[in-house]
Amino acid sequence: MKVQNGLYDLDIFIDGLNLFQAPRTIFISGDIYESIMNPLPTCKLEVIIPLDWLDSRTISDGTIITYQIKSERLNIDERTQFRVFNINEISLDQQFAKLKIDGVLDTYFGYIAGNHSNIFGNSSDVFKSIATKHTLSSDIDATNDSQLWIAGQKNVFQYLIDVAAHGWIDDTSAMIWCLDRKKTLLYKNLTSLFRNRQHNIYNFIQKPIQVCKDKEYEYGIIKASIQSGSNNLKNDGYGGEEYYFDLNTYTLKAVAAKKTVAESKFINIDKELSQGLMDSQFAFDVGNFHPNYYLALKQNKRILATYSSYIELQCQHLQNFRLGQIVNYQFLDSQSLKDSSVALSGTGIIDAIRTKISKEYITANVEIVSQGMNGSVITREVY
Repeated sequence: MKVQNGLYDLDIFIDGLNLFQAPRTIFISGDIYESIMNPLPTCKLEVIIPLDWLDSRTISDGTIITYQIKSERLNIDERTQFRVFNINEISLDQQFAKLKIDGVLDTYFGYIAGNHSNIFGNSSDVFKSIATKHTLSSDIDATNDSQLWIAGQKNVFQYLIDVAAHGWIDDTSAMIWCLDRKKTLLYKNLTSLFRNRQHNIYNFIQKPIQVCKDKEYEYGIIKASIQSGSNNLKNDGYGGEEYYFDLNTYTLKAVAAKKTVAESKFINIDKELSQGLMDSQFAFDVGNFHPNYYLALKQNKRILATYSSYIELQCQHLQNFRLGQIVNYQFLDSQSLKDSSVALSGTGIIDAIRTKISKEYITANVEIVSQGMNGSVITREVY
């Protein structure tokens, strides 16, 4: 089906049936959500079907939902496959039923026992092994944390969460992971993503898409929030020491992450609050962990906690942006195109994308997270 004056070609399938070709079936809306913080993409689908459709074609747990979106002009050609997770609501209107369906990315393997992926090597080898085993495309940074990685009682997704939490490259690395809507498994060092970015990266500009230039994305409305306190409490503070007993040396050892690479002029941390909130006693190290196993846990949480400036961009078009992409953005008032906030403009990482689909439009809300602010009178300081 042609959408937005022919800008997009859209097709949606349930169990192989094209909704736009099914008799007496009405598509209402769709939604695709992907996020680094919630690493498994999900979808929503709202559709009206004739009642007898439920008799002839069952929508069961695991039924395939496929979103197919193409745009030659915007360089988009993607086919995303989900599995029905829940039918949240079925309401009746004469001889029709209105369905509200939730789906999750077609990666059911993530809920099987993770012990099939135990490996001796680096944490990046765990991710590479799982990507290969389940035919996922991948973008994985090589790490420096060799040990025997064992899932134990965890499923594959829980295993990846635990591995990434203890992943380590150097004393400024901060590891993140997720799956995007194209089933690409990402395992990246956030610090190097910023530090090694290309000089000519994409810019989000508040302008109509008709006048966007190369390396530009359009947006219409911009909002910001600074969630410093939430990040602080969620990550047990920005600093502090933890302890573990090392059976190799038979001593109690303290571990503390001390470094943060500043990517902005001002990090949203007050010195008075720059301390640990939990004094944890880790499990004994009997020699099975890599040397920075517990340091990585502290360091990853501490550095990720400093990324607390969130920018929401409401885009009138889905464009070829992707999860984990480093971009520039300009915090600009649409009513005064010459005035922008220097403090809230800058460089960030796309950490969430919500694609909104209707019969008339395909739009997107893009969330970008950055480390702090860039006001001209504030100075860079690392705590």
